Amino acid sequence: MIVNACTCTGSYAILIMLGIKHVENRSVMPVPKQGRCAISCSKSFCKEEYGNFIQWASASLSKNSFSLIPSWSDVEDWAGKIVGACDYLAIARNDLSLESDETSTFANECLMWDEGYPYWWKLSNVACFDIPIPCRGSVGMWQMGKELSLQASSADSIAQTVGVQIKTADDAAKVFRNALPIVGKREGVFVLPLDDRGYSITAPILVSLGTGSDTAAVQIKDVYCEALRNGASSIIVAHNHPMGTMVASEEDWSITEQLIKGGQLIGIPLIDHIILDSSKDGSEFASMRNKQSGELWRTATWE
Repeated sequence: MIVNACTCTGSYAILIMLGIKHVENRSVMPVPKQGRCAISCSKSFCKEEYGNFIQWASASLSKNSFSLIPSWSDVEDWAGKIVGACDYLAIARNDLSLESDETSTFANECLMWDEGYPYWWKLSNVACFDIPIPCRGSVGMWQMGKELSLQASSADSIAQTVGVQIKTADDAAKVFRNALPIVGKREGVFVLPLDDRGYSITAPILVSLGTGSDTAAVQIKDVYCEALRNGASSIIVAHNHPMGTMVASEEDWSITEQLIKGGQLIGIPLIDHIILDSSKDGSEFASMRNKQSGELWRTATWE
């Protein structure tokens, strides 16, 4: 659970998100001193500030690092929002021993960005949220309210599903389960694009959402548009049953057959169609692949 948030300038947030900077200076030791926190961007983040940052980055960063810097249009809505999360470890200045550790990356970065504060954070395992979450823009570490904390934790869980290798139906269900908070008590249909080694290219993408008690009407073209847009070699589709039943309906089977045929035509096979029970915690699931034999994931084609 994320309970703390660190607010920094937009330019510094970008460097953290890209993994170019791994430290942050803070005047107050957070409680707990080790954990996971949200990264929020200050409200002052503006186009002029970003222009100055780009000018600094072009002269200070390596060519490879500079090429990672996003355009202003990609980050202009970051101001005053939570844009990601990371693990942190707070270290007191007296425990850092800068003189004996000046050759370390951590110490060098602290010297470069030293604001005279008594504490530093080591930052790691950074995840960027696809959709920034509105928040307050105060500077420093602050404790998040329960509702915002749950929202940030859910977004973080989804963000960390990128780059996960899917070997079994259970692996797929775990990834899709992280996305269930998006749909609440409604039925939603998700697609997960995979690369040629079976790793998730993105977090689960919502392609259809039901209204009230209605089922989600999925369009096959929407599923494969997302697959093509993300360069998928194969896909897995999942939808939830808010009422808890794990029995596939006739409509579920019909859509699955259409997805199989569409994948064969495009050359992006459907690996599985997962049904998740979202009546409670989504822990129960059913796979619609290899229903007769029960043997899953032997090949990258539907059997």
